[in-house]
Amino acid sequence: WLDLMRSMFTEAEWLRTKATPTIDDYMQNAYISFALGPIVLPALYLVGPKLSDDVAENQELNYLFKTMGTCGRLLNDIQGFKRESEEGKLNAVSLHMLHGNGVVTYEDTIDKLKGVIEEKRRELLRLVLKEKGSLVPRDCKDLFWKMMKVLNLFYIKDDGFTSNEMMYSTVNAVLKDPIILN
Repeated sequence: WLDLMRSMFTEAEWLRTKATPTIDDYMQNAYISFALGPIVLPALYLVGPKLSDDVAENQELNYLFKTMGTCGRLLNDIQGFKRESEEGKLNAVSLHMLHGNGVVTYEDTIDKLKGVIEEKRRELLRLVLKEKGSLVPRDCKDLFWKMMKVLNLFYIKDDGFTSNEMMYSTVNAVLKDPIILN
């Protein structure tokens, strides 16, 4: 929670002072401000074997979180670009275009960020499937992969927050539509 509050404070300061962070500074902060830490990290203690302090504080666990959070943040930034621009907020899309000195188009930026998402998604899968030298239990690693799948569903078409229609129909399909077994 403390990391999330610090990261949100950083974004509020950028907005208040009208600062334009570098893309690296933004991304270093953005995967935390995406706010999955308070959701995913406590859930790790509920999904599988008891986590030791060594595992909970391990860099591997942090890297799994950072990789998943980066994908989620970029998916959110792509789908929420229009709304956030209207609100005066910076995100990965607007920063790439701003730092591109007028040469980088919206389409170029989206293509680049989708490439980064794909690269991070593959890296996350590699980390999840890695057995040799891994301290994090597979059940815990699977939680990061499953959250990545949820993020893909959430941001497949819209920004996931302002599009109730798609989520409503998806939830109804899961809860109400009969499952046909052959």
